[in-house]
Amino acid sequence: MSVCDLAAVRSILVVKLDEAGDFVMATPFLRALRAAAPQARILLAVREAVADLALTCRWVDGVVAPRPKEGGGIDFRGITPGGLMLFAECYRAGFDLALVPRYDFDRHGATTLAANSRAKLVAGFSERVTPWKADGNRGFDRAYGLALAPPPGRHEVEQNAALLEALGAGADPGPLELALTAEDRAEARRLLGAGDGRPLIVVAPGAASLRRVYPAERLAAAVSAVAGALDARVAVLGTLEERPAAGALLAAAPGRTIDLTGATPLRVAAAVMAEAALAITMDSAPAHLAAAAGVPVAVFSCHPIGGDPNHFHAPERFRPWTGGREERALVLRPEAAVPPCATSCLAAEAHCIATIDPSDAARRILDLVTATMGERG
Repeated sequence: MSVCDLAAVRSILVVKLDEAGDFVMATPFLRALRAAAPQARILLAVREAVADLALTCRWVDGVVAPRPKEGGGIDFRGITPGGLMLFAECYRAGFDLALVPRYDFDRHGATTLAANSRAKLVAGFSERVTPWKADGNRGFDRAYGLALAPPPGRHEVEQNAALLEALGAGADPGPLELALTAEDRAEARRLLGAGDGRPLIVVAPGAASLRRVYPAERLAAAVSAVAGALDARVAVLGTLEERPAAGALLAAAPGRTIDLTGATPLRVAAAVMAEAALAITMDSAPAHLAAAAGVPVAVFSCHPIGGDPNHFHAPERFRPWTGGREERALVLRPEAAVPPCATSCLAAEAHCIATIDPSDAARRILDLVTATMGERG
């Protein structure tokens, strides 16, 4: 029996205060929520770093970005026109429902915001679902009227679907999606320059932690082998911190490579991905941008084969979601953890991931291209 009649609720607050990749993986959740509650006003709260992606989301009525105030409390920035006014109106009346579609450790205050939203029901995932959440979010279950504890080791898209199922909604996840504007696409094409008929490989060499970053020289060796075999152009995406890795790629594939590090807001980065025939990334947001664009993607992961499937680096949870078309995503992983690591990589620097052989990675990436040739879309 459902704890909530979504078809009757008038206002819903979705609190998604995490990273860009997490937001992209939540797009099937937002789409299914809108289908289950077409009459509701749905407000989405995101971090300012993700606002660029959330601005064009068609499944919500408004987007706001909360941020702490000096001396305590929270300020809100309106992201969509009228978003802040709509949030204030729903807050004064009291939200019918507040949802926190984040399975793991809440480090940005999403539960606190949901608990203070004046919602009649707050629903999310229990503090007990992972050891690090149990430790870092101890006591958070008190904020929830529904604290879900689904089976571990499932993909984040599937966990979000389980939250909707608990609320009585149909939850066939379907594909990831992003709404790009004509201006986004035009800017991507301007940055890429005139095409010359060669396919485009987009490479994103960065990740939030160094243990998840395949060493630049090894990445350059793998990418140059793939680009040479395909006679492809290469575009490098990332922040300015990834510029040294872009330099290694430029040196390994001269005449083929363009450095776009530091040049693309999130939606423009997604639009660059949409121009690609292939993406090569770390376990990070660009992998999910590629999946949302329908681009075959190869991901370098630090998580060893046989590692803990519920770990926060596990591909079981975070591999690119391809809507059932598994041949579109390849996860390149260490054959085994390198001591002292065991069920996951715990090093501060690139460690287990550095054992992936560049030649073998290139061969497997070319196999991915062969398997997906002509299947775009």
